[in-house]
Amino acid sequence: MSLDRIIILLPIWKRKSITMLCLSNLKLLKEKYNVDVLCVVSEDWAKMEAFNYGFKWVEVSNDDLGHKMNVGVEAVMKLDFDYMMNLGSDDIINEKLFEIYEPYIKKGVGMFGITKATFIDSESKDCKVCDYQMMIGAGRMISKAYLKKYVIRDGKSIMYDKGLSKGLDLNSMNKFDCTKTEIATDDNLIWDIKGNDNIWVYNNIGGNGISFEVATKGMSTKQIDDILEL
Repeated sequence: MSLDRIIILLPIWKRKSITMLCLSNLKLLKEKYNVDVLCVVSEDWAKMEAFNYGFKWVEVSNDDLGHKMNVGVEAVMKLDFDYMMNLGSDDIINEKLFEIYEPYIKKGVGMFGITKATFIDSESKDCKVCDYQMMIGAGRMISKAYLKKYVIRDGKSIMYDKGLSKGLDLNSMNKFDCTKTEIATDDNLIWDIKGNDNIWVYNNIGGNGISFEVATKGMSTKQIDDILEL
């Protein structure tokens, strides 16, 4: 198993300026590690951007987020891959994350991820880091074998309950009756850029406040500039 056998499942809804930061980041990661991306889109602009970046996509209504995510998982299962990574369209990945993940992939660990995320408010540029002491949804890795065993029934995904509008990470996590390997890491491996139209806005999130300089350590100059311009 290797890094080029990863498919990143990326649901997209609104937040175009922030989503563009995510897509640009994934394009660089695809060029370096040959990971693949499947976008779950509900708007024409998102479909066009997925096409422009050379990513796969599936189109489905955003009315039911649980259903939308299940459609994405079902589309992923039709592809040739070893691991699916969950990611949000407001997330940016530090490429060091793949270096940390590589030995777990080579060992064939079924489900693993990190416990920390760095949050940046897109308007105020306030920042915080939060260690949830459990695996977070962003960057979560699930093997194809685990997906088949725990959440695929007759070709259909039951990974997410229908009718959900939030809490999708925990809801889906509970479907996996298995060992979940949680990786303790340093900060700034996944950044979550929060706007006012997020399901969970910046002020609803716990964690410890940090400076913008500390929060963006590990980002490229362009990524920092793009965030400052939001």
